[in-house]
Amino acid sequence: MSQEQQQFISVPVPSQHVTQVYALLAELAGITAAPAAEGITTPLEDGEWPFVEWSVQDLRRLTEDALDSVQVVTGVLDILAKQPGGRVSYTSLVELLEVDRKRLRGVLSAFTRVVHKHYGRRNWPMTWVEAPSEGAEFKSEFYYTVSETTAARWREVRARG
Repeated sequence: MSQEQQQFISVPVPSQHVTQVYALLAELAGITAAPAAEGITTPLEDGEWPFVEWSVQDLRRLTEDALDSVQVVTGVLDILAKQPGGRVSYTSLVELLEVDRKRLRGVLSAFTRVVHKHYGRRNWPMTWVEAPSEGAEFKSEFYYTVSETTAARWREVRARG
């Protein structure tokens, strides 16, 4: 079917599954994941950073990066990869990583800059969604998750050391 004949339909997708849906659509269209975007330091012409699937090689690079923000995120990935698709609250991450809430916020903000500058993409290897808090202390908080694919790739990286 030519692009002129192709019809598009808007489908609501839960935010925690958006990156997985992108990957599935690319797979269905026969598009392979873009190579690691090493060297890309500016967004695309439209001002947006591209969506690039996280490969084993990309995830391995994360483990080798000495930046504090990246190393804390590798700890987050260690936690999330144990339960792919499961949501882990920000509060749980603070407790499991034994870091201050404000420090984790700063680390995640810095990680966004790292993802743009060093990986040339807009997407993290995990997704997040804001939802009502499970505890009484906060009205809402962020919940983080990784896909089965990313979790498997992450476990492969960790297994190889």
